[in-house]
Amino acid sequence: MKAPLPPNFEPPFWATKNFRFFVLMTVLGASVMAVILFDIGPKLTQVRNVKDLAKKADPNAFVPPAAGAGGDVKFEGVLQKVKDGTSIDDQEEAYQYLIRYLSRADASQLTQESKNVEYPTYAKMPVEMRGYTSKISALFLQSNPIRIDAAPGGVKFIHRTYLSDLSGKEGYVVDLLEPPGDLPLKTVVALEAIFFKLGTYEGKKGEVQAPLFLGKSLRTVKERMAEGPVASMSGGVMIGVAVATLVVMMVLTSLMFRKSKPPAPKSPAASMETLKA
Repeated sequence: MKAPLPPNFEPPFWATKNFRFFVLMTVLGASVMAVILFDIGPKLTQVRNVKDLAKKADPNAFVPPAAGAGGDVKFEGVLQKVKDGTSIDDQEEAYQYLIRYLSRADASQLTQESKNVEYPTYAKMPVEMRGYTSKISALFLQSNPIRIDAAPGGVKFIHRTYLSDLSGKEGYVVDLLEPPGDLPLKTVVALEAIFFKLGTYEGKKGEVQAPLFLGKSLRTVKERMAEGPVASMSGGVMIGVAVATLVVMMVLTSLMFRKSKPPAPKSPAASMETLKA
């Protein structure tokens, strides 16, 4: 049988409900700040950077040729035999020619020759665009290795990579000579690649048509975000939310520790005899 506690006994702070409430609020506040700093913050930075990439004007943008003028003859006219609307799995002569070219081309040369192209341009004028090197900023979806017949330029495998534009509504297919690596879904990537044709493939909902490119490699854009002004803005937002959370915790803690004033003792009612005396 437990001994009775003295009437004025006060349990230690760690054994009170206030302490348990304080621990709960601390864990909750730490969880909120962790989510803001490590999940919401990076995503906010990425979204803002994507919008900046979409709005950024490129003085070297592709300018469609005038009607009837035709386009430049690229790669000694080899690409003139390419037909749009055919399967992306066709490894025709022109396809292998481009792989051989890319195996020897310098990445800096592709960067210098690249143009910024609006997505609808590929569908509107694929013949004029064929052979042009495009700058692509997109979201990574998936990549699969595919064997190449005859190994042109010593390339035995390409890495068929599926991307979506920054809005997530349109798609690209890019055959890369170098593997993109194990990237998370919808990682923002950038690359320079040569437009080959409007190719078709079987998607989940039937036949899909998308611009097919050939390129050397891609790079992630996320590493370059941390140094820009957008990151500072999102960092300020994150710090503000974290500070606000801390202030709320302090206010709640202050209210929790505030002792209520003891009620005034009730004096016994005076009797009629006492009043008369």
